[in-house]
Amino acid sequence: MKNSLLFAAALLSCGSLCAQNYISAAPEGGFNTASGKDYVVLYAPDAVIASMGSKLVSNNNLDQTQVDNYLQYWVTDWDAKDLTLYNVPASDGELNSFGGEDFINATPLYAWGTGEFMAKAKAYDLSKVTDEHHLHIGLRDFGSSPSKYQFCVGSRATIRNNGFQIMAGVNVGDASGDFVGIGTLPGGNDGKWYYIDVPVKDLIDENGDFGFTYDFSAPIKDSAFSFTFSDPVTSTAKKSGPEPGASVYSYEITKLGSALSLDHVFFYVPEGNGVDEISDNAPEVVLGIYDITGRRVEKATNGLYIIKTNNGARKVLIK
Repeated sequence: MKNSLLFAAALLSCGSLCAQNYISAAPEGGFNTASGKDYVVLYAPDAVIASMGSKLVSNNNLDQTQVDNYLQYWVTDWDAKDLTLYNVPASDGELNSFGGEDFINATPLYAWGTGEFMAKAKAYDLSKVTDEHHLHIGLRDFGSSPSKYQFCVGSRATIRNNGFQIMAGVNVGDASGDFVGIGTLPGGNDGKWYYIDVPVKDLIDENGDFGFTYDFSAPIKDSAFSFTFSDPVTSTAKKSGPEPGASVYSYEITKLGSALSLDHVFFYVPEGNGVDEISDNAPEVVLGIYDITGRRVEKATNGLYIIKTNNGARKVLIK
């Protein structure tokens, strides 16, 4: 069923497809967690997860100790010490869409490059995902040229018939192999944060652009989420090592090609009008403090400051 739908979608004129886009600019202060419920998290900053409170029903966040799970970068077929994807260190002053410092930067070292969220001691639990949920991903393109990105949600072993395979950088409904387009980043590789927000109902609609099927009732013991560059401009790097105790080379990027950032991947059920609604009863979490020039500060003393929280941003005068 899905293959026939993808073929039909590819033949449709751009007039009906190009008008729709599941990607929009990230709002000031980032996604407002008070506007949703029943969160199923694959990755998010700790402060954002804390702001979800009792609305968090399944926390599968990446484990920095790499005990429960880990972020895996693929290696080449011909040299197990050679990565195809490199984690680019953040520059001074770089912030995520929430105003914090936690996010993933990646660039491909070869014509492909894939990162996977891999289970280790603990299987991924997506069983709470329902047709009422939305898939939400925060991303930015900060490379030297725009790229296309493929995202898989679901077990690697069964992804072709059980899960979602979507692609950013192409028109909604356009097919590219097993992947289906969800729209383009409005600013391309402008380095700004954008949000993917796709209702699961749209993803599984047999009469719509996608026609995916899913059953996440079983624990996922391999990869639950992956991101892949599609036809990128590859980066060049100076390799050395591996260092003692390391299994792959060390890399120093000498020329940046395509590059992607991610700062969250989760499912949620909307409660209200989505991203922008502010709830007075929501627990507030401070995500950053800035002076009036926009420079981040550790603590506020006397003067005018901008306080960013999960409920938005506001100016505060301290005397």
